[in-house]
Amino acid sequence: CCQTGRTQAESTRTCTLTLQSLITENHTNHSANCRFLAHICCLSNLRQFFCDEGLKTALRLLPCNETKLEAKDTYQMCCKCCELGVRAGRDLEDCEPVNVLDERCSEQFTSCCKKAKSCKNPADRIVLKWETTDDVMANINECLSSPCAKTMKCENTPGSYRCVEGCDPGYTWSLKQGECRDIDECALHKHNCTYGHRCENMPGSFRCIRERNCGTGYQVDPITQTCIDIDECEQDIDECRPGYICKNIPGTYKCIPQNCTFGEKFNAFFGRCEKVQCQPGYNVTLFGKCIDINECALKPGPCKLGERCDNTPGSYKCVQTFACANGLEMKELQCLDIDECAIGNHTCLPPATCKNTYGSFYCQCPPGFIFKYGACVDDDECGRGHSICPTNSFCRNTPGSYACDCVAGYKMLAERAFCEDIDECQTSPNTCEQKCINVQGSYYCLCKEGYRLNGDKRTCRDLDECSMIANLCQYHCVNTPGSYKCICPSGFALERGRQCQDVDECQLGTHNCRAEDVCVNLRGGYRCYHVDCPNGYERQGNSRCQLSARWCNDHQNDVNQRCTVSKPVKIVYSFIALPAKIRIPTEIFRIRNSQLTMNQHAEFDLRLINSRDPFTNTTHTSFEHFQLKRYPPHNAHLMVVKELNALQEIELSIEMKIYTNNMLNSISIMKILIYVSQYDFYP
Repeated sequence: CCQTGRTQAESTRTCTLTLQSLITENHTNHSANCRFLAHICCLSNLRQFFCDEGLKTALRLLPCNETKLEAKDTYQMCCKCCELGVRAGRDLEDCEPVNVLDERCSEQFTSCCKKAKSCKNPADRIVLKWETTDDVMANINECLSSPCAKTMKCENTPGSYRCVEGCDPGYTWSLKQGECRDIDECALHKHNCTYGHRCENMPGSFRCIRERNCGTGYQVDPITQTCIDIDECEQDIDECRPGYICKNIPGTYKCIPQNCTFGEKFNAFFGRCEKVQCQPGYNVTLFGKCIDINECALKPGPCKLGERCDNTPGSYKCVQTFACANGLEMKELQCLDIDECAIGNHTCLPPATCKNTYGSFYCQCPPGFIFKYGACVDDDECGRGHSICPTNSFCRNTPGSYACDCVAGYKMLAERAFCEDIDECQTSPNTCEQKCINVQGSYYCLCKEGYRLNGDKRTCRDLDECSMIANLCQYHCVNTPGSYKCICPSGFALERGRQCQDVDECQLGTHNCRAEDVCVNLRGGYRCYHVDCPNGYERQGNSRCQLSARWCNDHQNDVNQRCTVSKPVKIVYSFIALPAKIRIPTEIFRIRNSQLTMNQHAEFDLRLINSRDPFTNTTHTSFEHFQLKRYPPHNAHLMVVKELNALQEIELSIEMKIYTNNMLNSISIMKILIYVSQYDFYP
């Protein structure tokens, strides 16, 4: 058993294969512990192999993590212990065993230290020839210790090394940092990690980490990060009862009862084969059942001449008779068989042939026919009720036989008696215009996004999304092959693929208004407005006229022009841009006097000054389109109560009088210029 495990380790370098079959074939008389002994011997041999490989790596002055065995614990332990000894030997230090190390590691340290110290030139490395056990000197690879700067690449040369410009794979030169910088393949999407894996960046490379569980019966391979099946039978973690054989299947296992010999029956409760004991006069069948023995059918029969044998359950009885039965004739006090076939006294019709039996005869039909209703008729194998043809085929009856024909979309493989699917997409590449999807027994065509399958189920036509979907674009929809695009009028920018957002030329500074003008952003454009203050007023900013104190002082003796309480103290210009078809009612302007006291109140007077269409110079706007809602004692809101026509320029004036203790205190004028756009786009 142990030699079987060693052979397994030497030939495959793994002990994960099932040794049960090898042990069963070669050691049929061994106990059940033989399988465990073979597995232990295999692991022991395999650990020694990994340890020898680790010693070789350290003696060659190679890093312990640069071989495919770096994940093996035994390899790492032996390599690190030897590498510590090699460093001590090259530095001409003491090679005595180290107390903090275990016995085996200490021995490896001492052996490797002495081998390294035996080299005359410390620049040489040790190469161990395991076939001859002789030590020879070879050039050392100084690049393994990274002697060059980060901006240089090391190249080994005989007896020395040199540093050249260039970055290792997975790094790129950074002009800003002046050195080779790692490439983050995960952030740049230059990795090949599939769905269910997470990309993790590493210096000069990356790795894929699995994030999803494999499910019951599977485990993650630590190297490939793929799901592999757990062999519950090999690892002895199955729950099969005694007498059952464990059989591994992907993701799980099943317990199969052992096969019993003829005359035995499997006892599921005790898990063993037991011999079937039948009563006298009964025989056991292949399935372990007892059936009656028909002693009368035995040749020769158990009864004497002139006796009739009658079979009974478990026995028989002989009945005395003096007459011969049908099909027999009496000769010399003996009933002899009549050969109906020889004398032609039978009823078999062609193609049947007569077969004589003792006391009778029967009609035998050729293969493919059965005897029915006194004649040979074709045996309809297809109508027997159980499938005799492979999957994806139908049975076709023929005279004396049958044939299996594959259904549409499949072809028969004669050597395997199997109906194989026909891949129409491969056999006829032009089957579909755009995409062909093969399915079992058929295929179907698909179209790319933006196309629809025609009635012929193979060609595709472009979908006119603009005509199919109402309001797909806010302004105008243009159909394109396989898609569509939205466009906006001048002065608007496309936003979120379909919305038209007004371009504020005033905020972006793309207008050509003068510094003294007011830039008014309109929906789809802008307007330069120059505020001309009346005589006696000074302009403050670009949109406000303030009554001049100097002018009032100069004209205080002029009865017609002097400043009184009835003269407005300020004229304020406000500009409002509205879309067409604005929702009704809508508040467009508010007047708030938060600084007034309780003994003060405000009165408002709304007037329509002008309204016109800039293109036709006509108007359809009246005073009834607006309403000034007053909120005593100080505030008021301007409302649009009727729908305004598109392309309108409207000028409104609101006169606000402030009273203190019911005495007029001041008057202010608010000029409101409203521009109604031709488009009904809302922000």
